[in-house]
Amino acid sequence: MSSDAPDDMMQRLPHYRSMYDAAKKIHVYFIPAIDRKQNIPMYFYAIASELLHQEMMRCLNHGDIPHFAVIVEKGYGEPTPEIKEKVKAYYGFDHDFYANTNTG
Repeated sequence: MSSDAPDDMMQRLPHYRSMYDAAKKIHVYFIPAIDRKQNIPMYFYAIASELLHQEMMRCLNHGDIPHFAVIVEKGYGEPTPEIKEKVKAYYGFDHDFYANTNTG
């Protein structure tokens, strides 16, 4: 960095840092569904930025997976123990923990 380059003070400001940190956080969503053609249960695991959580929930409540979400796993029936472990290892989402605490 040259001595005459301006110091990027914005990156050192607390609100900038907190926004940057929030943008890096993701939420993992387990989305149960029905394959309408075959009429069988299926599932999706999707990830999206924490900053988009409210929009993600709005879309999911309308039965849509939004374009900004990334589907990281999908399958028919229930997720296998191997898929659950993979999602836990890669994204920190413990399917069984959330399934047992979801009362809603």
